[in-house]
Amino acid sequence: MAQIPVVTMGPAFGEPGDGWDKLLQLKNGNTVYLHFGRKEGLLLTIYNAKREPIVNDTVHTIQWNAADLESTEIDGIYEINGQPVIFLQQLVKYNPVLYRLVLDGQTGQLLREDKLGELPSIQHRSVFAEDNLAAHDCYVEKDPDSDYYAVALFSGAAIQKNDSIHERIQVLHFSPSHEMIHQGWFYLPDTAYSYFSYIDMAVQGKEKVYLATVGFNAKRREGDAAPKVLFSMLSPDSATFAHRVLDYTAGAGNMTGYIRTATALSQVYLLLNHPVNGMMMNVFQAPNGKLRKHMEWKLPELNRKAQQELGYKDDFKGTPQRLLLHEDGSSTLLLENLSFYKQGNSQISKLHTNLGDIGISRLDTAGREQSAVAVSKYQVITGVCEPFQLQRRAKSAWIFRNKIAALNTNTYLSYDYIATPDASFVLFNDYLQYLDTGGQDRVRKPLKFAVDANFICCRFYNGKMERLFLFGMPEVTKGYACMMGAADYNAASHTYATVVISRKGLEKKANIAWIRF
Repeated sequence: MAQIPVVTMGPAFGEPGDGWDKLLQLKNGNTVYLHFGRKEGLLLTIYNAKREPIVNDTVHTIQWNAADLESTEIDGIYEINGQPVIFLQQLVKYNPVLYRLVLDGQTGQLLREDKLGELPSIQHRSVFAEDNLAAHDCYVEKDPDSDYYAVALFSGAAIQKNDSIHERIQVLHFSPSHEMIHQGWFYLPDTAYSYFSYIDMAVQGKEKVYLATVGFNAKRREGDAAPKVLFSMLSPDSATFAHRVLDYTAGAGNMTGYIRTATALSQVYLLLNHPVNGMMMNVFQAPNGKLRKHMEWKLPELNRKAQQELGYKDDFKGTPQRLLLHEDGSSTLLLENLSFYKQGNSQISKLHTNLGDIGISRLDTAGREQSAVAVSKYQVITGVCEPFQLQRRAKSAWIFRNKIAALNTNTYLSYDYIATPDASFVLFNDYLQYLDTGGQDRVRKPLKFAVDANFICCRFYNGKMERLFLFGMPEVTKGYACMMGAADYNAASHTYATVVISRKGLEKKANIAWIRF
């Protein structure tokens, strides 16, 4: 029998205030709980391996202003060298500044706070052409197989007369002890493109940094190159990136994607997603960045499951949200059905996204679909949900934009996926009464508010799906909602940590829950 997940609850505390929450399960057995509060600043609680709180403190910073969350963006929270490390961006007089906070994994003390880089003012004309927006942002990626990481600083403003075209994008490569081991500039020697849209970045230990971008020009002049995807590589012995232009992507616009290195196979994988042309997997040789093959990903099994189990008449038109690459080169693709609409007159909260049904496909090393599951779900958020949002959420990327509390519901929405050797699980919050209606819009309301949500765990085992309620059976007057955005999964121990909000009548309380699959 596939086991029932085992839940351990920490002591209860008050429902977290406005802001953002994140858990990090450390290798030493401790769990760090961070709350970025609009009023409270950065609060930190550390739980030991027995799930007891041993530290409760406020992190006091000197350079990053914790009182100004409105202008803060979190670019990543990782365990590096046994310590929680937070990468934050903040607007300082309209200039994006990237900071790094290193905390002690036992005491929570702030060990160091560094300014890593700064970009020119955001009060410039954004460059947007042929569905490509020049990136004007900072990005952070860590190697999942080691503690090396890289920072990319993209300056994507309109080019001025005194700008150096060679010094608009730089990448900093860091060791686990936070020493910069390499600095590289990103530009094309033939300057075929003036602007670049960021897709993704990956780090392979101390050896390489890989970067995927779309190169484009602001105005199409005679002889200008059409926008194309570039796969670029920074080696330790070079001050600049080497580039491979993917000619088959000519005309690329609004392209998203994900890069992952497979060290054991000496390959690098780049999944590209185009809103019209669909998904394309590219496989490169890790040492020289040479393209070995590219293949279109089709999902016939997922289409069949959606028609058979969810009553679809057409194919499942899901947006890729995360790619889990396995050691042998096979992969699991997580998709979500997204649709967009406008409502209201406010410039800030006019756009909305319906987060619809879930699709999960398992593909072999050749990109052929082996199996799939489709699950009915219906939620709505204020704002636009971009592709690969679950990928960014897994590394704790978060933006406190728009200054509206409604966005706080985003942490409860979308879903999570856990695979164990003998079963797989899909986790999400939804209205209880609509779970059995098969996702028909006529009879279903989208989940908007956390207070209405209940946490659902679907277990897939031997071709069957079973629904579990991990915290007890919800009723009209009681229920349990989980902060999916705060969650952290430890694959080594099969333990998923999240913040659960329990309500009984009008009373609400919060607990950290550790779910062992």
